[in-house]
Amino acid sequence: MSSPSDFARSTAPRDFAAVTAARAAKALADVDRHAALGDEPLATPETLALNQPFHFDRAFATRLRQRQINPTEAFTLRDATGQYFRASLTAYNTDDANGSAIPYEPMPTSPEPTIDIVLACAILARQRMHIVMQKATELGANKIVPLLTDHSVPPAGLPAEQPHAWAGHIARAARQCRRSSLPHLLPVTPLDTFLTSPLFTATDALKLYLDDRTDPLPTPTEHPSRIILLIGPEGGFSDPERTRLAACAHPWRLGGRVLRAETAAIVGMTMAQARWGDFKPA
Repeated sequence: MSSPSDFARSTAPRDFAAVTAARAAKALADVDRHAALGDEPLATPETLALNQPFHFDRAFATRLRQRQINPTEAFTLRDATGQYFRASLTAYNTDDANGSAIPYEPMPTSPEPTIDIVLACAILARQRMHIVMQKATELGANKIVPLLTDHSVPPAGLPAEQPHAWAGHIARAARQCRRSSLPHLLPVTPLDTFLTSPLFTATDALKLYLDDRTDPLPTPTEHPSRIILLIGPEGGFSDPERTRLAACAHPWRLGGRVLRAETAAIVGMTMAQARWGDFKPA
């Protein structure tokens, strides 16, 4: 006859697995709440003049709040002629959410990315996704996709990575680098789900994944309208993942050194901009 302890031992593994799965599902649901819509560059239908105040409406004020712009702080916007300006927020009415600002500096060139880059990065441990969010924004990413891969942080470990702070890092980095648009932070997505998504399967995109275990291949020379750059976690993509990626994307090897995952994201973004985007010589 089985004892109560025998019964407990027989059910413990199953109960533990169920609890683990439930925690992982809850962690994913919680993280999805922290996805953040991006935004086009701020713009006014007026033609701006230096040191001449302009007024904005509720919709514009909402977009300023999305960027965490406070009274007296500066922001970037485009006027009716296409010229970008730095402007200082001078008045903000919390009752009807309108206000005014003063343009004080014309920008010599547009701060907006000239190419649509989607950075899909495996979720890194030790809160290094904070760095990825900041630097991807500064380097001109239009979309950021946190990926679940075989070697990434697992769903149950997501709360420790502070995903609630990712959107704030994006907003602050956008302010720091003076870009007017905001990248779109997509929900945490398993790699296989991303590879079958409409975003990835779009035919106009150049799809690259960083891989330090492949033979160097010629980098595509065409000028793409969109680049999808996939970055693996520490240890890289697993062998099954590399097989699946090789069937739908171009492996890209950056030199002979093995880079930390967050470094690879920064270098990959920089190289993409240098070859096809903002940093390409005229």
